[in-house]
Amino acid sequence: MSEQGFRNIPGVPDGWELVAIRKVRYMENYIWTSGYPSLWQDSEESDFVVPIIRKIEQPAKYRPFANGKEAHPFWDVQLRLANAVLESKHSRFRITTIGVDGITTNATFYTYEQAFECFCVDDDGTPFGVKIDE
Repeated sequence: MSEQGFRNIPGVPDGWELVAIRKVRYMENYIWTSGYPSLWQDSEESDFVVPIIRKIEQPAKYRPFANGKEAHPFWDVQLRLANAVLESKHSRFRITTIGVDGITTNATFYTYEQAFECFCVDDDGTPFGVKIDE
């Protein structure tokens, strides 16, 4: 088993992965006879063996900004090259202009699509774009 558990196991609901087959412990999810995920809330370990499962965390998805209005909240954010070494001071940039169809950093213009591919937010490494809520 990997860190990610076992995925695509028959009988395990979509969006869940098998972690173990054993007695269930406090606040663990498991599959009961109904076939649906259940949460064990008893402080005592169960007397029976069941499949233990956990919800698969989906990584956040992003898209390029569509216009300057979407990009404007990032005006004061420092950017870095998406594939740069974190310690490199030459990979960090400040936005000098935000326009209808792109941004400028240090006199170089990038469309929002180009900026999305090139840059990430320096503080947390998130892509320079809009988070897509699903």
